[in-house]
Amino acid sequence: MEPSKEPTLNLLSSKDFVPEKYVRDLSQSLVGGPELRRLRKKIQALYEETNNNLKRNVYHNYMQFIDTAKEISHLESEMYQLSHLLSEQKALLAALSTTSILGDETPMITGAENKNDASERGDENRQKLASILEKVEGCKELLEVPGRTYLHEGDLLEVDPVDNNTIKTVHAYLFTDGFMTTYRNTNNRGLMKYVFEVMYELGSLAVVNVRDIGNNKHQFKLLIFPDTRVFQCTASSSKKEWLDKFDQAKKARLTQEQQKRESIVEKSPSRSASIESPSFNPFEDMEEDVGTIHPEWFIEIPEELDVCVAQRHFEEALIFLQKSKDYITQFVNTNGQPDHVIIDIQRKVELRHNNLTEVLMKELEVNPDKSQQGGLRAARRAVRLLNQLGRSTQSCDLFLKLCSSILKTQCKRVKRECSTAMYVRHLSSVVFTNMCHMTEEFLRAFPSSSSCSSAYVVWASNELSLFTSHFIKQVFMPQTSLSTLTECVVLVRSQCERLCSFGVDLCYQLDGALRTPLMQALKDTRDKSIEVAKLRALEDKWIPMNLRSKTGLARFLLQYSEMGLKLDDYVTGDIWIQLTNSTLVFAKLYLTLLNDCLQLETTELLHTINEVLYDVFEAQVRHVESSLRNEKQQRKFITKNADFLLVILQDLCQKKYKETIGFECESLHKLKKEYSALIKGVSPTSRSTKTKYSSEFL
Repeated sequence: MEPSKEPTLNLLSSKDFVPEKYVRDLSQSLVGGPELRRLRKKIQALYEETNNNLKRNVYHNYMQFIDTAKEISHLESEMYQLSHLLSEQKALLAALSTTSILGDETPMITGAENKNDASERGDENRQKLASILEKVEGCKELLEVPGRTYLHEGDLLEVDPVDNNTIKTVHAYLFTDGFMTTYRNTNNRGLMKYVFEVMYELGSLAVVNVRDIGNNKHQFKLLIFPDTRVFQCTASSSKKEWLDKFDQAKKARLTQEQQKRESIVEKSPSRSASIESPSFNPFEDMEEDVGTIHPEWFIEIPEELDVCVAQRHFEEALIFLQKSKDYITQFVNTNGQPDHVIIDIQRKVELRHNNLTEVLMKELEVNPDKSQQGGLRAARRAVRLLNQLGRSTQSCDLFLKLCSSILKTQCKRVKRECSTAMYVRHLSSVVFTNMCHMTEEFLRAFPSSSSCSSAYVVWASNELSLFTSHFIKQVFMPQTSLSTLTECVVLVRSQCERLCSFGVDLCYQLDGALRTPLMQALKDTRDKSIEVAKLRALEDKWIPMNLRSKTGLARFLLQYSEMGLKLDDYVTGDIWIQLTNSTLVFAKLYLTLLNDCLQLETTELLHTINEVLYDVFEAQVRHVESSLRNEKQQRKFITKNADFLLVILQDLCQKKYKETIGFECESLHKLKKEYSALIKGVSPTSRSTKTKYSSEFL
């Protein structure tokens, strides 16, 4: 192979390198597979070397890439600001260029004509505003502003500024002092075709032309702190008309502000007047017009509010709002009615008030992309400020939604990787610990609000309903034993009682939600216990129980002694107990059932618990009765077992029942009375099975 055909970086990266021609030449010059494999390995090595070089370059210039991206972002924002400033400077220069330097002499030449034109334009503007009032619902107060002039209107398509997706169609109106957007009225009530959406002050927005790129055509952008809205026109001519009208509105606004400043200067007392003149009083005009000269801080308060919101100094913004409100109230009380400056500032302050409210509400909004690291502590500031702004209802609603989101996130972190009781312990601790913390934060944020307290009670009830539904699905399953159910229910009840310390008692709701599944679980346990008693009855030989060793006997006696049963009187010999295995096993299981039932006891469940205790005990006593009737040789031993069940065991059960409930169990009393004959070794013949309509009964 020729040396020039060897692959190198210089050869492969040269401008005149043609891959097809290079491969064709190689196929003609190379012979055999070994050379092709060697060449392939070399090209592969060059590929890996190039890849490594690129990675090193990326790592080396990574920080430069990040810095460059940041600079580009800052530069873009500065360009927007510069464009806004240039447009305002252009409008100001145009206004200055049209200002006459001859005082009031020039307008006098065509004064009559100007008055006629102004009158016609005023009538036309009033008619147009009246037609807008007839078409748009909810803008009556906005259009009754003195000096507001209609400029332009039209349909615009609002698109998302990020991904350029269509949001909705709006009908927009442009005035000399503001930009209003409306949307189509779906109710179609009368002539109201549109519904008012928002009104932006012209001085608070900047219009930016958007270049046509791909499908993004005929668009312009409105920069409105803190949002950005992009609108798309139907054609380039429509877009040009909108931009021209915005420029015209900016110029008219600058001209109006300049005229206001000139009028204030003209109304101030003239320094050229003769002070020595007896008819001259330099304070006359000032006393007459003192109401029209307001403090500088009051004139600049809208800009100060914008700065405070932009810098997130919300407390200072609230102070400015209260200060302006106090000044306006004092001015109206003193002068009787507000002047045009007060009305203008009051409208601007109201817009800033709404803007501040929206910003604070966004602080509390639940967003999947928003981090919840700060928890409820981070929401204290926004909630406090919204309450001070008179938006306690909205702040309460957003606060509770934030609590629900945090609680849901915390519950998702609890994984079922252990036993049912351990999972319920972790889950209930997470749920009710968070609810206690949220209750404490709620009482701190809304200490004396009845409407908010009602909203909190509804929220807590809904959250408990969600928890109990999940708890029932996870715990109340056929394979779960009653002891496990009891342990889980007791854990949840104890956790729920923690809310009582805050004055919120939801235990009644928890018991109500668990009542039906608990009744079913008790009945299922009863059926299983009766089946087990029947199986033991088939295997019962009616012989004393043999413990096989003294150690086993001592351990057995200790175990039953801990349950409350003293079996020392039934011990014979070294290792024998004069009771059957069936009787002793039943006593142990029945005491466990009794303890579970007493822990689950509520007023609504007491009837079901009594039925379960009666039916299970009766199943074992029926076995004793049947054996006493059939077993003639073991009657004395069977009677001893019956005495243990109906006297020793039942007295212990009644004692435990009374300690918990406060009175003895009527169903167990009834059972003892029905089968009392078994203690004497006689079958209970008095317990009749006669029906209501048998001849003997009649």
